[in-house]
Amino acid sequence: MSNQEMELIEEIVKAKDLCVLSTSDGNIPHTSLMHYFADHAVMKFYFLSSRNSKKSKNLKKNPHVSLLIDRRDEDIALSIEGVYSPIQKQQTVDAIIKLFLLKNPHMQGFAEHPDTELIRIEGKSAELVRGFTDVFFTKFKNY
Repeated sequence: MSNQEMELIEEIVKAKDLCVLSTSDGNIPHTSLMHYFADHAVMKFYFLSSRNSKKSKNLKKNPHVSLLIDRRDEDIALSIEGVYSPIQKQQTVDAIIKLFLLKNPHMQGFAEHPDTELIRIEGKSAELVRGFTDVFFTKFKNY
């Protein structure tokens, strides 16, 4: 595992707050542009979503997802494969939403809506692509 590539992966995850989240009901893929908060040390990603959204319904049917975070102006793309992992404790959910809102304060109203839920994705692996042929793949330590 290259330290330089791992540092770039962490830098991209920390610097950005938007990604494309890809879910599937098992047969049909669905993509959503999402604001996120990440614990980059353990590659856990957090999103807010309506409980009745297509993405939320898909996650309950098929927990496997893909995230895309890009630096298109530099021809760099980071794809992360992950798994939906519901949080059981409301105290934990509330604490993470506070952290999420520090990075995304414009989402305060949505976070307070009774239909909004917190989604946690645990990253399993990453593929960092620079240009067309420079590809680095890694599995994260927790997997």
